[in-house]
Amino acid sequence: MDRKSLATLAVGVLLVLSGCADVAVDATVGGDGTVESYETTIEMPPSTYDRLQSTAENEGYGSVERYLLRGVNESRAESVSYNQSLTDDGNVTVDLRLSSWNPGPSSGVETTVEEGNVTFVDRSFVQNSGQLGSQSGYALTYTVTMPTNVTDSNADTVEGATATWRYDSDEAIESPIRAQSPVPDSGSGPGVGVVGTLVAVALVVGLLARRT
Repeated sequence: MDRKSLATLAVGVLLVLSGCADVAVDATVGGDGTVESYETTIEMPPSTYDRLQSTAENEGYGSVERYLLRGVNESRAESVSYNQSLTDDGNVTVDLRLSSWNPGPSSGVETTVEEGNVTFVDRSFVQNSGQLGSQSGYALTYTVTMPTNVTDSNADTVEGATATWRYDSDEAIESPIRAQSPVPDSGSGPGVGVVGTLVAVALVVGLLARRT
């Protein structure tokens, strides 16, 4: 059984608490459609974090981390990490990250590989899904890096393989995040992944060894 995405859970909690926040999502998609990383960072004032902590305790969770991750199907990811820190101006930053993630049908995130293209869609933030409303009180910056140069998207800006969307705190989000790029040639593009990187390193080391 699949569950919600990190973004849906984390932002949903903030909305319930009526918290103001800056939200950033950074996703990287591999050539096989795997979401190599999906990171949600939320910066909030201490008052919002205090309410979040109280809610976690009242609902029987031992920490904010477990509360935010309560609906995430961790078996679909190679790793799930949570970090929390203070900014210079005293705000609290919460960072949640999924690595090598295969999104399920209920996660709000979908990747497809067909007809020579990789397509990434994230519906987590769409207003008409009931997850958000206009003037939600937070600004969103969403960045996705595709395996090759983006050829089709509804992003605000596109630079090569990277597409970026920006929404102000008083701006409704009416359309899913969507980006498409061609399937990469074998061993090329950002989607080469960890295994490809290790193979490349091994080849370089072997070449240097033969030269010495």
